Amino acid sequence: MGASASREKFRESFTELIDSDISPDDAEFWDELWKIPSSAEEVFELISPRSARFLRDERFDNLATLFTQATARLNYVSRVNCVRVLTRVLPFLLEKGDLGTGDENVESLCWGTGEPIVDSIDGDRTAVSAAYRDSIVGKLIGGDDKYGAGGSGGGSGGSALDDDAPEPLALLAIHAAMHMLFLPQFTCDFYEEGEGEDDGDDNSNSASDDSHSSGESRSRSRKGGSKEGFLDRVERRAREEEQAEKEAEEKEDNIMKKEVGLKSNSRARYVASGILLQPKPACIVWNKGCGVKSKTSIQDSNGRKFDKNRVEVLRLLLSACCDPLYTMAEDYNPLASRWLSVATAADAPNAICLFYSLLNTIVTYDPKSGLTGGAFAPDAHAKVVGLSAQLLCVLLDCGLPGNPEMCKNDDEEAIVDFEEAAKTGFNIFRTTLSRITSSKELTLIYDGLTRLLRNVHESGN
Repeated sequence: MGASASREKFRESFTELIDSDISPDDAEFWDELWKIPSSAEEVFELISPRSARFLRDERFDNLATLFTQATARLNYVSRVNCVRVLTRVLPFLLEKGDLGTGDENVESLCWGTGEPIVDSIDGDRTAVSAAYRDSIVGKLIGGDDKYGAGGSGGGSGGSALDDDAPEPLALLAIHAAMHMLFLPQFTCDFYEEGEGEDDGDDNSNSASDDSHSSGESRSRSRKGGSKEGFLDRVERRAREEEQAEKEAEEKEDNIMKKEVGLKSNSRARYVASGILLQPKPACIVWNKGCGVKSKTSIQDSNGRKFDKNRVEVLRLLLSACCDPLYTMAEDYNPLASRWLSVATAADAPNAICLFYSLLNTIVTYDPKSGLTGGAFAPDAHAKVVGLSAQLLCVLLDCGLPGNPEMCKNDDEEAIVDFEEAAKTGFNIFRTTLSRITSSKELTLIYDGLTRLLRNVHESGN
């Protein structure tokens, strides 16, 4: 299908959504809609603000199915189309969300957990049946049709339904977007921890496969033991060097803090367990810098090829977090947005990796490296930097202030205890930012922000 043909087909499909009621069970229509190749510009142009509001106000049942299916299909091949449609329609749902003018249908669609959605026109029909919505959303995470008609309605199935109640679509959409930002071969390179060590062991073993005599076997055993001892010494030396480097950094930090009159953070409170504030696995963080060492980051050199997909998903997550825009500035409450509460909660997927990815993308960017004029070059990576800055500001502009008190577990890993993480308004992004105390990392952040601001000033002269 050519570009003009696909554009016309998408226009016809969306016009049909506006003109008539489409059943959620019309698989032919919905499957064809998601398979139509459409660019972000075409989606935004063809779904005009007037059309989106008409769909919300007059054809809410169609909008509910569109939102439900787009969220459920984020794990499918057609995920990019779903991301674009969600990015376009979400702001119009939030316009009538709890921070906007308020609408029962929007409330039930985004935050309901199985109740039927009453049609806003005649009040008699359900926009999307609870069984249908639960069945399709059940496939989003895990891929099982737990809650649909295909499952058993009684017996042991009843307890499973109680234990795994369906979650609100709003939460699923945000969590899916945060997963997609670190989806292998979509927004980051494929990785496998310990792959290098396994390869080394495999090579050493295969070198002696041709030997059959007992003498050769004993010789091979002695060689294996010698090699193992050598590797142990190398690993021990590496750990000692890492510990020495860490102690040197702490000493330098304490000296710098003493010079400017700040207290040292040499003492930390230890607890048995809590929410980890270190990126794991660190190799999926988009850029080296704060929170990750250069040798653990594998995304720097190869990650640029995923910038276009990162732009799409960052736009979606930013759209989902924009409901404070529908309140008056003087009435803004940093604890009011449920969408932001979900995105900044302690259990938000990949939150720490996302924080350091956004931060490092911003502070390691050199505008002059690809500058053709103006503050930002109009390439995909410059868009990633711009969206990263916007999203990080939004995620940091809500919730309670971060607690800078150092807290560690028995493995010397930075954590926040469960009691603090359970507080209403807890923001894992603010907390993680407040724990950055290393002079090296603070200098990196300062230099990066200064470089960006200086470039804006210099480009205007």
